[in-house]
Amino acid sequence: MADHLTAAGREAGTLSGMTEREAQEFNGLFVTSFAVFTGIAVVAHILVWIWRPWLQTPEVSAASLDVVQPLLTLIS
Repeated sequence: MADHLTAAGREAGTLSGMTEREAQEFNGLFVTSFAVFTGIAVVAHILVWIWRPWLQTPEVSAASLDVVQPLLTLIS
């Protein structure tokens, strides 16, 4: 194993310059961070869907236009 180490104590031949242990630690942190980010994004999308569904039926679209109509008359 000692013949695979460089003068800096790193494993020779890796593209990242990290040891196997460092690479595994980074990978674990990356996967955990990605899972947390994805979970937050899913919760955010569910909350926005509850607030304003983006795949609307004609009835919902008409109701949305009825709400906006008085505002449009104020602007124009």
